[in-house]
Amino acid sequence: MIEVGDLVKHPAGIKNVCEETYRMGIVLQVNCLQRLQNHATGAQVKVLWHGKQNYLVYHSTQLEVISASR
Repeated sequence: MIEVGDLVKHPAGIKNVCEETYRMGIVLQVNCLQRLQNHATGAQVKVLWHGKQNYLVYHSTQLEVISASR
């Protein structure tokens, strides 16, 4: 599960993104989208990418953790 402070990247195979910018970002905020029987079905994740001034929002399944903050 993605947590605040994790370093993330776009998973392999993503097209039409700048590899340099989107090879590493830091998770700023994670919000569970829905819970079914106490299991999160996904999360909305705010990511600040290397060299960018504003965060972007993703679904947790769209990102790959490259270094966990734990």
